[in-house]
Amino acid sequence: MDLLLAGNVLNEFHFLRPLWLLLMLPVVLLVFYLWRINESSSAWDKAIDKSLLPYLLDKRKNSSQRTPLLLLLLVWIASIFALAGPVWERLPQPVQKSQDALVIILDLSLSMYATDYDPNRLTIARRKLLDVLTVRSEGQTGLVVYAGDAHTVTPLTDDSVTISALAPSLSPNIMPSFGSNPILAVERAITLLIEAGSPAGRLLLITDGIESSDARGIRQLLEQSPYSLSVLGIGTRDGAPIPASNGDFLRDSSGSIVIPGFNKALLEDLAGSLDGRYSDVVLSSSDLDYLLADYSFRNGEMLGESGATFDIWQDAGPWLLLLILPLSALIFRRGWVLTLVLTGSALSGMVIPTAPAQAAGWQDLWKTKNQQAAEALASEDAETAAALFEAPDWKGTAAYKAGDYEGAIQSFSQQTDVTSLYNLGNAYAQARKFEEAIQAYEAALAIENNHADALHNKEIVEQLLEEQEQQEEEERQNQEQQEQQEQEKQDSAQSEPDQNDSNPQEQEPQEPDGEENEQEPQSDDSEQQQQQQEQQETEDASTAETEDQESLEQWLRRINDDPGELLQRKFQFEYRRRQLENRNAGNPPVERQIW
Repeated sequence: MDLLLAGNVLNEFHFLRPLWLLLMLPVVLLVFYLWRINESSSAWDKAIDKSLLPYLLDKRKNSSQRTPLLLLLLVWIASIFALAGPVWERLPQPVQKSQDALVIILDLSLSMYATDYDPNRLTIARRKLLDVLTVRSEGQTGLVVYAGDAHTVTPLTDDSVTISALAPSLSPNIMPSFGSNPILAVERAITLLIEAGSPAGRLLLITDGIESSDARGIRQLLEQSPYSLSVLGIGTRDGAPIPASNGDFLRDSSGSIVIPGFNKALLEDLAGSLDGRYSDVVLSSSDLDYLLADYSFRNGEMLGESGATFDIWQDAGPWLLLLILPLSALIFRRGWVLTLVLTGSALSGMVIPTAPAQAAGWQDLWKTKNQQAAEALASEDAETAAALFEAPDWKGTAAYKAGDYEGAIQSFSQQTDVTSLYNLGNAYAQARKFEEAIQAYEAALAIENNHADALHNKEIVEQLLEEQEQQEEEERQNQEQQEQQEQEKQDSAQSEPDQNDSNPQEQEPQEPDGEENEQEPQSDDSEQQQQQQEQQETEDASTAETEDQESLEQWLRRINDDPGELLQRKFQFEYRRRQLENRNAGNPPVERQIW
C-alpha cells in the first residue's frame, strides 16, 4: 500500500510555476565560481615551496570557508523549489452557481405578424429572445409560448443554447389554436418554477399587448407568489395591418382590416404592480440591460452550491519554510548575511497570489460538454458538436447535421423513444439503408401511430426502396443481356475461322485483288462503329447513374427533420389532450379573439 501511494505521488508530482526553476542555473554558477576562488592559490603559494605548504598552512580554515557556500546552495535551492510550487495532491472545491431562474413567455398570436416593425413584430421578438439567451451566462432559463393555448418549449435548464436552436422555428403557424391567452401561459411558467424548486424566479413576458381582463387574471396569479413579472413591449401606438397568405390583409367578421394596436400603459401598470420592470423594445441592448438587471445578487441570495466540484492543486511550497527558517538563523554568524536576502525572497514568494492549477480545462470548469457542444452546433460547427455531446440524442443530431449518418445511427440506436426512432429512420434513409429506415419508422409508429412525419418519411423511403429494387433488377437484366451478347460474339468469332478454313482453295480464285482491298477498310469501319457504340453505351450508363443520383438526392431532401414541425406536432397533441380533458370535466371552451 505504501509503495502504491508513493507511486501515485510520483505520478502526480509537478510544479505550478516551473519557470522559477530557471534560477537554479545562476546559483550553480555562482557557487561554482566562489568555490574556485576559495581553491585558488594565495600569495603564500608563490613564496613557499608546495611540499612545505601543507605543514605551514591550516587547510581546516579553507574547509570552514566552504560551509557557507554549501548552506547558501541549500537555501537557494529550497527557496526556488518553494517559489516553483511543488504539488502532488488535488483538493476538490465546490462550485457555486446562480440559482436565478427566468421563464420567458413569448406571444405567438397572429398580431405578431403586424408590420409596424421591419419586417414584423415576430422577427423582432425572436431576435430579442436570442439576445436574452446570449446575455444569460448563469442561471436557469425556460421558455413558454402561447396563442389561444400555452405550451412549454423547454423547461428550466442551464442549456440556453438549446433554446436558441429552437428559436427560429417559433411562429404562430405552429400553434394549434389561434388567439391570445397570456393567463394560461403565466400558469405554465409558474408551474415550471415550482417544479424546479426555484425560491425566487422571474417571468419575462415578450408581447405586443394583452386585454384588461388578462392583466387582472395575471395579477391574481402572481400577487401572492414569490415571482416577479417584467414585460418587453413590442408594438407602436398606431399599429399596422397583418398580411394574409392571399396577398391581402387579415380582416374581421365585418370585412374591415384588422390593425392591432398597442396599449403600453396597461403593460407598464402590470409590470409595476408585480415587482417587475417594463421596457419598449429598442434596437440596442439597453432594454434587456434594464429588464434583466441582477438586482437579486446584491446580497448573494441567489448563489448556491451546484453539486459539482473542480479540483485545485495543494501548493506544498510553504512547507519548505520549515527547512529554510532554521538555516536562516545562521545569518547572525559573520559573513552569512547573504542568506537573509535569499530567505526574504522565499518568504515574499509565499505571499504572491497565484492562480490555482485546475485539473480540468477552462471550458470544462464553467460549461459542461453538452453546453460547449450546443454552442458549437449553434455556430454550425456540427463536427465539433458531435465530438463533444454526451447525450445520445443530441450527439446523433449533431452527427446527422455533420453528414456523419453512421455516427447518427449509432447514437440514435441507443434510445427507444419515439423521437429517437424517428431520427434513426432519417439517418438510415440518408445513409441509403432503406430497409432499416422503414423498420425504424415502423418502430416509431408502433409507439405513436399518428406520427405524421414518420408516416410521410416512411412512404418516401418505401418508394425509394421500390425504385432501388427496380433499378437493381434493370441492371441485372442489362448485365445478363451484355453477357449474352458477348457470348454470341465469341461464338460468331469462333465459327468464322472454321468456315474460312473449310474451302480455302475455292475462296481465293473468286476474290479479285480489288475486292480484297475494299473489304479491309470495311472491317476497320465496323470495329470503329463498335467502339463508338460501346462508348455511347458507357456515356448513357453514366448519364443514367447521374440522373438516378440526382433523383435520389431530391427524394432524400423531402425527408422532414424540421424542428418547427416537430414542435407543431407536439403542441397539437397537447392541445387535443387538453380539449379532451376539459370536455370530460365539463369545462366549456373559452372564446377569444384570434389575433
